[in-house]
This record gives sequence, structure tokens and C-alpha cells, in this order.
Amino acid sequence: MTEPLGRDPDVLTTKELASKLGLSAQTVRRMANAGQIPALRTGKDYRYSWSAVLDVLRQPHPIAGGTEHEQTNPGAGRLATQHARERAQEL
Repeated sequence: MTEPLGRDPDVLTTKELASKLGLSAQTVRRMANAGQIPALRTGKDYRYSWSAVLDVLRQPHPIAGGTEHEQTNPGAGRLATQHARERAQEL
């Protein structure tokens, strides 16, 4: 007998990702809107690949004053982004 298909444990909701990173759901959404973390829009919310988010957060961060996109769409604040990167390094 085959097992019923379940949800991929690597795919997280905004609330689940926020909990893992120690951030608010609103901050995670801001990061997704700004392109700071990879996300797939599903209706009004997002879904996130845990491994893809970790890969991005573990990369060295860009130098301040980088691209025009970063300046016009700041996303999450500097401290929240720093916290997410530190948390990703711990995991």
C-alpha cells in the first residue's frame, strides 16, 4: 500500500519560517517582498523553501549602499536581517 502524499517538510508558511528565524511574520513578509529571501507567492501569503532561505541567509551580505533596488525597497530593517542571518548560521 502506498503512503498518502504529505506536505514537503522543507516548504514552510510565513508563520513557520518566522518561528524558526525568531522574527515576526510581518518581518518575514517584508523580507520576501523586498527579495531578501526566496519566496513563492500563494494567494495573499508566501511559501518558503527552508533550504533555499538558509542558503541565502548564510551568504555574505552585500555592502551597504548596493543596488538601486535595495535603496528603494529596503524590506526588513537592518537589525532584523542581521538577526535572521545570525539565526541561520546557528541552525
